[in-house]
Amino acid sequence: MLILLPVATGVHAWLFCSDNLPALTQEALARLTAAGVRDPVVDVRFFDIAVSGEAPNPPARLQALVAIRRLVPLRLKPGAEKIHVRASLSAKLDQKTLRLSGWFPVGDETGNVRRLLADLRPDLVINTDELHSSPEVRWPEGLNPPFTASSPLLKPIIDTLRVPAELHIRAKGDAIVLSGLLPDAGLKEELVAALAEVAGARVVDPTALQASPHVQPAAFAKPQRLTAFVNSFFTLPPPRTFDIQSDGIPHLTGMATRQLESVWLALLRPVTGAAKVDAQFTLMPSQYHFPGYQIQSKLPPDTLDSLREILRDCVIMFDPGSAQIPPQEQLKLSTLASTLLAAGPRLGLVIGAHPDPAGPEKAEKNISKARADAVLSFLVEQGAPTTDIHAVVFDPVPAGSPAAPASPRCVELLIK
Repeated sequence: MLILLPVATGVHAWLFCSDNLPALTQEALARLTAAGVRDPVVDVRFFDIAVSGEAPNPPARLQALVAIRRLVPLRLKPGAEKIHVRASLSAKLDQKTLRLSGWFPVGDETGNVRRLLADLRPDLVINTDELHSSPEVRWPEGLNPPFTASSPLLKPIIDTLRVPAELHIRAKGDAIVLSGLLPDAGLKEELVAALAEVAGARVVDPTALQASPHVQPAAFAKPQRLTAFVNSFFTLPPPRTFDIQSDGIPHLTGMATRQLESVWLALLRPVTGAAKVDAQFTLMPSQYHFPGYQIQSKLPPDTLDSLREILRDCVIMFDPGSAQIPPQEQLKLSTLASTLLAAGPRLGLVIGAHPDPAGPEKAEKNISKARADAVLSFLVEQGAPTTDIHAVVFDPVPAGSPAAPASPRCVELLIK
């Protein structure tokens, strides 16, 4: 019996190793796979078992180890549990909130990721409530914090968050408000500075205009050229708007003259190239006709108000095809001359003739200039002050437009 006992023990061990260990190994692999462990490896040596692999997260790792410890008669020694968790990061955009989830090693990289994304997309709220850290988590091979925009874990998220550039500027009342997204912070500062030059008493509010290197490049985002247009366009009184997005088509609204419209289109050409401009302008004969035009005359306010009322009713009419002042209109001007003389040289006056928009452009311009010159000469002959008084031709305005004159054959007098 003493001789047979070692033999029986050896046979039993051999049978266990040949029959039971393969089955236990397969069961251990099945339990690891069921817990979500990727690339599981099981090493069974008699009653001792060692496991390795990669779990998707710390809870899955714990579940896998518990399942292995319950696999009798095997025992899992300390140090033989080499199941790791690789760091992971995913994101979900919910309107203006970016929700981050995943697992990081213990450290401050969560705060770094939050700061990096906030710098790239300042228009988003970064939520990291579901981004956890654990000592069981390790960084993938070759990935060393701190993160940058090109880090393998972060780059796919950044690529999906790229947004097209857009710019909106609205002048209304006593404020000029900017909004949108620009790819260059320097361009934002340049636009704000350009608007501050022409804002006068108006407030320039750039709060809703964000600039980030994460915004897609835009053909319209050209420093100096874009600001040259903005500076010119918003010099004029409100209301007026400028909108442009990644398609490069500018949308303009506000009051304009034909001459100013041409100037603005020329300034926009280097910005937008061949893109067609969507201009919804209310055409005016001149800048002096804009409701928000600020009179430059140095006369006292009371004098100005009474003089404006007199001039508003003093429209000089001409016969078709003629630049001769009719007798009844000469009477109007004779009466007006004494009033202008009393106002003195500080008045500043524009004598403007309205051309017929339906007539030949060159001919209408010539006869309109002759009519304005005739009125100017008559007033000077009557003793009106000659300092800062000019005869001009207003831009033609289509009949039926809100600012169209009562008759295209008239001359109007306006204070500068």
